[in-house]
Amino acid sequence: MAEVKVTLVDDIDNTKVPGAIEYRLKYQSDEIAGIGFICPCGCGREGWLPFRPETSPAWEWNGNKEKPTLRPSVLQVGGCRWHGFLTDGVWRSC
Repeated sequence: MAEVKVTLVDDIDNTKVPGAIEYRLKYQSDEIAGIGFICPCGCGREGWLPFRPETSPAWEWNGNKEKPTLRPSVLQVGGCRWHGFLTDGVWRSC
């Protein structure tokens, strides 16, 4: 099982580091809406995981910015189709 540690960045568009994440805020708010991420497999593809329960799909977040945990698993749609979990700040493939 491959593991990639999260790298927190201010702007996901300026990096291709596998597993990098950027917290994104709700429009005109300080509330975190979800994360943008670079696929942990190394393909360079960007993804979006919303935390809003009113949207589907949506992920549960533990609230820890340094060591985030998300549920359920993440499936990168299109391209490489990486599948795994983000747990305690580490991406782990299934």
